[in-house]
Formats: sequence, C-alpha cells, structure tokens
Amino acid sequence: MMNVLLGLVYWIGRMFRNAFAVLGTLVALAIVLVVLLNVWSALTEPGLPDKTVLALDARGGFDDSPMPVAFGRPPMSFIDIIFALKKASADPRVKGLVLRVGAGGIAGAHVQELKQAIDAFKAAQPDRFVLAQAGSFAGPGIGQYYLASLADEVWIQRTSEFGAVGMLSTTVFLRGALDKLSARADMGQRYEYKNAANVYTETDYTPAHREATTRLLQSVYDVLTADIAARRGMDVAAFKALIDNGPYLTDGAIAAKLADRIGFYDDVEDVAKGKAGDGAEIVPLADYYEREGSPYDHPYANDGTIALIAAEGPIVDGASSESAWDGRQMGGDTIAAAIRAAAEDDGVKAIVLRVNSPGGSALASDVILDQIRKAQGKGKKVVVSMGPVAASGGYWISMYADEILASPATITGSIGVLSGKLIVADTYRLVGLNPAQIGIGANANFQSEFAVWTPEQRLKFEAGLDQIYTSFTQSVAEGRKLPIETVREIAKGRVWSGLDALDRKLIDRFGTLDDALQEAIKLAGLNPAARINVRLYPQISAWDAFWASLGGVASTAGRLEALGAALDSETAKAVMRLIGDSERVGGQEIRMREEIR
Repeated sequence: MMNVLLGLVYWIGRMFRNAFAVLGTLVALAIVLVVLLNVWSALTEPGLPDKTVLALDARGGFDDSPMPVAFGRPPMSFIDIIFALKKASADPRVKGLVLRVGAGGIAGAHVQELKQAIDAFKAAQPDRFVLAQAGSFAGPGIGQYYLASLADEVWIQRTSEFGAVGMLSTTVFLRGALDKLSARADMGQRYEYKNAANVYTETDYTPAHREATTRLLQSVYDVLTADIAARRGMDVAAFKALIDNGPYLTDGAIAAKLADRIGFYDDVEDVAKGKAGDGAEIVPLADYYEREGSPYDHPYANDGTIALIAAEGPIVDGASSESAWDGRQMGGDTIAAAIRAAAEDDGVKAIVLRVNSPGGSALASDVILDQIRKAQGKGKKVVVSMGPVAASGGYWISMYADEILASPATITGSIGVLSGKLIVADTYRLVGLNPAQIGIGANANFQSEFAVWTPEQRLKFEAGLDQIYTSFTQSVAEGRKLPIETVREIAKGRVWSGLDALDRKLIDRFGTLDDALQEAIKLAGLNPAARINVRLYPQISAWDAFWASLGGVASTAGRLEALGAALDSETAKAVMRLIGDSERVGGQEIRMREEIR
C-alpha cells in the first residue's frame, strides 16, 4: 500500500514538474515573440517625417507625473509633455505645434510652465509656429484660454461660446446636511485659516476663510490675466474689462480680438501642414515622445544621474496607490523608499522632488521629510519643484530643500493642522440602529465615532494638534531660515499663491521643472552641457499600478453602500459620497482642500 502511495506522489510530482516546464517554456516563447515584434516594428516603422507638426490635446488638463498602466499606453503626464517639448525644440524636423484646447480645467501652474516650454520650442528654430483651436472655452476658468494665448493664432469653432470669464472657488459646506442627519463634526484646527475643517463645522465662509481664498484667487488671476494681455497685445485693464463683459458668442469673441479665426480642428491641421510645407504630417506629441524619448534619457555612458522623485496626490500612510474612487495617493512609505534608494545610489548626484500635493497624513509627511534630511546628510542636494499644489503636507516635505522653485500660480503654504471625527451615534438611531460599546481602558473609545470626547480627552486631542503645529512652524523656521515670529504670522493654516509665497520667503524663486533640474545639476557640480541622465522615482511597474488600483475600492464602496441604504434619502447619500474615505478626517492631517477653477 505504501509503495502505491509513494508511486502516486511521485507521479503527481512529475506531472507538476512537466506542467511548470511547459508553462515556463510558453512564457519564454511569449517574451521572445514580444521582443521580436518590437524589433520588427522598429525596423519597419516609417521614420518621423522631415516636416512634422506636433499635436497636443490639452482639454481636461494633465496628471503631473506619469503612472504606468497594465494595458495600453498611459496618457501623457505633464512631466512627459515638458520633456517631449524640450526634445522637439532641438529637432529640425519639427516645424510647429497645434494645441487643442477649451474644455475642462487646467492648473494655472501647469500653463505657466508650458509658457516657458513653448517659448523655448519656438525660439529654438526660425519660422516655428504654434496654433490653438477650441470648440469653445468653457467657463469660468481662464487656464485653457491662457494656454491658447501662447499660440500665434487662436481659432474658435463657429456657433460656440467664449466662457473664460474669471476664476471661481467652490466649497460645499456639509454642516446643514450633517444637522439634518443628527451628525456632528468635532474638529480642531491650527488656526483660523485652516479652512478644510470649516466644511464640516460651518454653513458658509468664515471671515478668515473668505479673506484667504479671495486673496489667493485675486493673486493668481492677476498673474494669468497680465500674461494673457501681453500675449494678445492688450492693456491689462482693457483685457480684464473684456473678460468682465463675457461670455461671448463666436463672432463677439472675434470682434473683441479674443480669438483670431473661426474653424474646426481639422481646418487648423490643414493650415498647419500648409505652413510646414509639402509633405508635412501631423504627429501626436505622445507618439513623438514614445519614439524619440526624453532629452534626459541617458541610462548608459552618462556624466551623472539626477533622481526625479514624483510626489503626487494626497499623502497617506503606507504605500502609494491609485483607484477610480480615491484617485492617486502618495504613500509615505513608497516615497520615502524612493528617496532612500536615490540617496544610496552613488550614481545619483542630486535629487529633484517634484511635489503636487494638497497634503494629508502628518505622520506620512514626516516619514518622507526624514528621508530627505538623511539624503542631505549623505551629501545629496535636494531641489523641490512645486507643481500646481504644494500645500500643507506638500509644504512639509518641501521645507528643508536646498532650493524651492514654484510658479507664481502654485498654491502653497497652508502651514497648519486639523483633525477630528464625526459623531454619528444619533444618525444611526434615526433609522433604528443603536450603537453600543464596551471598552477596556479609560480611553478605549477615543477615536470612536459613537463617543463624544470627555473634557480630559479633549485636552489630549488639542495637545496632539499643538505638538504637530509647533513642530511644523519650528521646522519651517529652521528649514527656511526665518524668525519663528515671522513663521507664526504667515502660518495659521493659510494658503498662499506662489507670488505671495515668494514675498514671504516660503520659496526661493520662480522656476519650472526644467529650471529645477538645471539647479540640481549646478548644485551637484556637474557641467550643464554634459550628458545628464534623469531617472524617475518611484519605479512602479504597470502590474504594480494595476493591482494597487484594485485595492480599497471594494471596502469603501461597500461601506458607503451599506450606510446609504440604511439612511435611505438623497441628502444622506450625497453627504456620504462627499465625505467618503478620502474626506474623512481621522488622525492628524495637514491638508488643503479647495476646488478652484
């Protein structure tokens, strides 16, 4: 009997070995086939036309940094676009650029960076041109029109609307809905300008909230309108008057000299090919970049590597992720590991930290900052390039950099902290649910959404906020070499535009991502004319991104669906969608929340 069993085990083992051998062979063959197909494609694909016009669809704006996808080609990130335009600047085959604009928002800092990139692209070779076409300019934001104004001609579709009529910030206050649900937000903030807490505790703007938001909008608006007016050859006051008189129909926009010609996108393509010369072709910028690569792509035989670390999204504890529900999230552990890897690599001569984040977890932000300080301790210079937003936790991870560059329209600052919890015991009782708890330990219910803080617990909660705020402000003073009294005056949770941040020494100078790379090259003692390699961190594979995108969605959706069913009303469901996991305020947060268009 034993021999029979041993024989069976041996047979099963042999079958498994054979199966794995076959599987391994198939995988190897698949890899070889993919390589051969790529080689064949490279050998047979027609080269770039001698007269090429690049095309960029900017409708809806861009993610700041690239994120791989498991299937298909990911959309171009803003970093990709900047690198592609720099590569194209030195390419004599590229005769011009066509921009498709108009729909959806785009960050003010992004369009300001594109201004420098497009100007350099045009200046690199004579007779280069840029054309822009919009179906319409959807309001109220002026970012898309700012981008269009960078072109030599602005085309607008017939029977459309010019709706770029200003800037608008929208805050949805939840207090009234929470009252209807018998829920209460027990919050703490440092200090009056830390406005995210107001969403839960107020029904309208507080004086401090209104003051800070108004100044932020006005500052960015003044910067953008001044640039647009100069591009369109207008006086700034006259241009603002035109904007205030909008929206316009197509003919009105042409008459006001806000647009130059009427036509559809294919009409603009035809004109662009005519300008480029016989045989010219339109090539999407993404196709060009995929074929030609980055101007900083020199992984071998280079004179030094600059680590470009993409720090994008709300800051959370643990690993970075991206999902349909929460969007992209910056994991403290992921970014810290990327900084540590760059610091320990002798080939990396300096680090550029590209920050596009409204903040988030104070603990995760400090984990990232710790690795920045340790990298500097190893002799690596760190330059921060601020994208559209680098506020709260986004500023926390930036404040010790050797140099901080931002755009005038960057949203930064928000040096403060908030925390709290929603008390929902009475909400459950509205529908006959009665939450009851048994705890071991005097403060076992400290974080419970069913328990109101005792006076002693409230003191502990406030002490936690004070500890983080004190650490934040003292670190800003040390990192930025400012008197602590000055920091306390400009902190209080207030957001600043890059323009105002420069005046308050929260940044060092205005500059783009490419400026930050050049600064890092200089600080590292490298020759700017040398072959510099830029390596993007964190190194996330397409499959890592795919599996991360699946995490958290089911639990979040399931929880909200269950509570939405229990509270069967449109108000309740709307409130729960607005709160969500990403809007719950559990633990200390350093985050700026505002929707600005």
